[in-house]
Amino acid sequence: MRPALEPHPRDDAGRQVAGRAVTVRASRRYAAFIYGIAACIAVALGTSAAFFGWSLHGRALEGAQRQAERFVSGAQAALNRNVLSVDVLLASLGEMAPEAGAAPRIARPMAVAVRQNLLVRYLGLFSASGDVLASSDPRGGPGPDGLPAGFLRRVLDEPISTLVISEPVVSPSSSQRVLYFGRFLSVRSGGRIAAVAEVEIAQLATILVQGADIPGLEVALEREGAVLVANMPDHLPQGRRDATAPGGLEALVSRGDAAARPAGARLSGLPAMVAARHTLHRDVVVTASIPLDFALADWRRERDAIVALAAAFIGLTLAVAVFSHLRLRRQWQANLRLRRSTATLDQALGAMEVGFVLLDADDRLLVWNRRFLEIFPWAQRLTGPHRPFLPIREMTSVYRSDPAGPRVRVAAADVQALEQELRLPGDRVIRSTQNRTPDGGLVCIYQDITERRRHTAEIVEGKAQLQATLDALPDTLLEIDPDGRCRRFHAPGTTRPAVATAQPVGRSIDELFAPAAARQVALALAEAEAHGASRGRRFERELDGETASFEVSVSRKSAGGDGWAGFIVILRDTTQAEQARHRIEQLAYYDALTGLPNRRLLLERMARAVEIDHGHHGALLFLDLDHFKLLNDAMGHAMGDELLKQVAGRVRACVGEHDTVARLGGDEFVVMLQRLDVDPAGAQRQARAVGDAIRAALDGPYALRGRVSHHGTCSIGVVLFDRRERSLEDLLKRADIAMYYAKTSGGNALRFFEPAMEAAIARRAALEGELREALERGQFELYYQSQVTHANEIVGAEALVRWRHPLRGLVPPGEFIEVAEETDLIVPLGTWVLAAACRQLKAWDASPRRRRLHLAVNVSERQFRRDDFVAQVRQVLDETGADPHRLKLELTESLLQSQVDQTIGKMKALRALGIRFSMDDFGTGYSSLSYMTQLPLDQVKIDKFFVGGIGRDPKVELLVQTIIGMARNLDVEPIAEGVETLEQQRFLQRNGCLLCQGYLFSRPLPLAGFEALLEAPQGVGEAAPA
Repeated sequence: MRPALEPHPRDDAGRQVAGRAVTVRASRRYAAFIYGIAACIAVALGTSAAFFGWSLHGRALEGAQRQAERFVSGAQAALNRNVLSVDVLLASLGEMAPEAGAAPRIARPMAVAVRQNLLVRYLGLFSASGDVLASSDPRGGPGPDGLPAGFLRRVLDEPISTLVISEPVVSPSSSQRVLYFGRFLSVRSGGRIAAVAEVEIAQLATILVQGADIPGLEVALEREGAVLVANMPDHLPQGRRDATAPGGLEALVSRGDAAARPAGARLSGLPAMVAARHTLHRDVVVTASIPLDFALADWRRERDAIVALAAAFIGLTLAVAVFSHLRLRRQWQANLRLRRSTATLDQALGAMEVGFVLLDADDRLLVWNRRFLEIFPWAQRLTGPHRPFLPIREMTSVYRSDPAGPRVRVAAADVQALEQELRLPGDRVIRSTQNRTPDGGLVCIYQDITERRRHTAEIVEGKAQLQATLDALPDTLLEIDPDGRCRRFHAPGTTRPAVATAQPVGRSIDELFAPAAARQVALALAEAEAHGASRGRRFERELDGETASFEVSVSRKSAGGDGWAGFIVILRDTTQAEQARHRIEQLAYYDALTGLPNRRLLLERMARAVEIDHGHHGALLFLDLDHFKLLNDAMGHAMGDELLKQVAGRVRACVGEHDTVARLGGDEFVVMLQRLDVDPAGAQRQARAVGDAIRAALDGPYALRGRVSHHGTCSIGVVLFDRRERSLEDLLKRADIAMYYAKTSGGNALRFFEPAMEAAIARRAALEGELREALERGQFELYYQSQVTHANEIVGAEALVRWRHPLRGLVPPGEFIEVAEETDLIVPLGTWVLAAACRQLKAWDASPRRRRLHLAVNVSERQFRRDDFVAQVRQVLDETGADPHRLKLELTESLLQSQVDQTIGKMKALRALGIRFSMDDFGTGYSSLSYMTQLPLDQVKIDKFFVGGIGRDPKVELLVQTIIGMARNLDVEPIAEGVETLEQQRFLQRNGCLLCQGYLFSRPLPLAGFEALLEAPQGVGEAAPA
């Protein structure tokens, strides 16, 4: 190391500019090299991926070509065999009936031959005049008029006996499209008769396909002129003229290699790999087409995978290049910053106003600055890199102001630090500070504090006086002499005046303060005279219409010896503190909205009431407003707050001055009545009277914000108490339980607490816990109740949840659904039911008899209202693979009481997935007629209440007819639940309700029982005639 000298500014700036230029050029070169390599790798990967993808494309086309050729060869062979069998059968008829007159005798052998041949459905012998000589059909068969026009003449006019095939026609006997095969037979008399066989085109198409499972395969049997004889699949009607690939059918069969080639598919016209073969009947050609969309499907997936993999490798390559470039650039920038820092450090050391020396662990010089040599000029000859510092230290030690040695202080991390003062000639004072570095070295700082030390004494004295003055500035200060007159006065200009005059000096206490305030000041002066000081006395003063509060502090001022010279009076403005204390008290003990006591203050007053009212009873009335949430949701929280304030005022007016009205939060209020009758019965009558008065007061109309009229009621729970009560929280809990029972009885009621209520609530809480455990342990299962048509055919079922309790067995839904709906448990339970139903729909896909069944699932209002309900249903469908068109969600009319637009939006979103909707218990709840035209409903379910009135109440029957008629007019399917008698089913069918559900057909069954019912040959119930 060398001593830090002050560098020349121009030289330093030049070095920095040059360093930056070199760094920029090197950074650019390395960046170009790194990104060049990355680009080469990316181009190589892209080229390889393209070449590999093109190779796979060629292989896919070759595979489709071979597949088409193999198939058409097999189809040609199968068709030739079957056509040849028909031809042989027709030729054999000539041997069985060599004479025309013998033809009728072979009718039975002909019928046997038809039954033995899978392709032929009819055999007949016809004379040259068109008469039926013999027929395999006892009824005579199609007859000459049923044959294609001119077909007999073509057969009989052939120069030699060969097979003739007709155009496709409709059979008069079976109404199926058929072909007629014919050849003439020579009889001994020299004449000719025609042997004719009827072949169904559908059977012929089945032979063509041969059971092949080739995606998108199109098979066609064509005649000359591209007349379509048979095709699979049946995209186009037989007999159409083909107009697809250039050159048509002739172009496909004219070449001798018979290889498959790209062309338009013979049926759909899509680009395809097409192969064609002549059959034994030369004017009939078999073609097979595999559309390229299907043939290249696997190649496209492989291509996408290759592209994705190549893109990933290219992205990884670029990421590595960017990371490498950034890391190198950070290293170059760090080096540049290091060089700059070194230069800056050199400048800083040279410009320091203190002497600086850095020693290594061996106490040798590493760095020193110019100021150190200015302070100790005699040390110039002793300094040098790595020279020992001990001689300098020994020479400076003679100037220590403390001959006993340096003061030692221990710094953080136990590093020893030395601090001492040196007094140099000329009264110069140097402060020496030495601190150990982490590597064992030593940093020595030498600071000239001569001027600072001289100014410090002056500052300390002025600061003491200033501090004393500043401490008194916030308060009003008075010096009162022993006679009670003001001698000196100081008041801050920013506070309220504590005295009544702007010039208090020379005035007495009675002149300075109002009588009440003067009395408090005089008492404080008396206390200070007796005890030396007085604290805590207060007085108030009216200023500009508001009350200001002041605190009085007095201390006795001593004159020396045993005498005293007067008093120092400090008047502190505590107005804001008092207001803050009051606000804190209000926040801590009172409700901010209504100004009523809160729960905390209520409990304190309850505790005092229990202790004070010896022998008397008290009562707690727990109030809850009925339907308050509907008002909040419909009109907003501002209206709800206005209602709560009016309710608080009405309740306060119903109780005495010793009673307490508190608000616990929301729409819950508690009234504590004191000094009731000693007799419990009398106390109960008194509490009921107050409760009835409150109910009557709250039942009146409310004018909210002067323009909205509202009518409301409340539910009240009451519990009596006396001094024997120990748990105040239990009292509130019991009143809450009684209020709950009043609420569940329909609202606008008053109920007194009974011990049985608490036991019921405990059982309900236990049931809720068991429900949560049942959800975790999978104790629920689905039961299925059939939904049948008018012909008693099962078309679906309603999925109903049942709880298989490990101890109580099967728990009916009436015992737990209500608890689940009042808690959040209905949401996970409903999700489980939906997922289980979808899994069952997917399982039924494997059975031909069950894959058309639909399932109806009930959805609770709480579950439907969740923001993620649509996404949750979509996730269940994706996870289970169920067909959404077979899923039906049953909703209740309560969903139309609020948020109708959101309800319709969710229904439309689910309807877009294919899900259907049914309105459950239609007509028993909120009237939804105004929304029937807007809701995307597929079905309305007539409630069992109406179904049960059929045959007993003509008015109910009229309502049922009205619901069915409305549903039919709105193109919504009606279904009735709770059907238990044939009379009910017949009535519903007569009026147009063809779907039913109820005990007449089946009770809810477990899966095994329901599937057994599906397999029962007699179906369900008993068919009821319409």
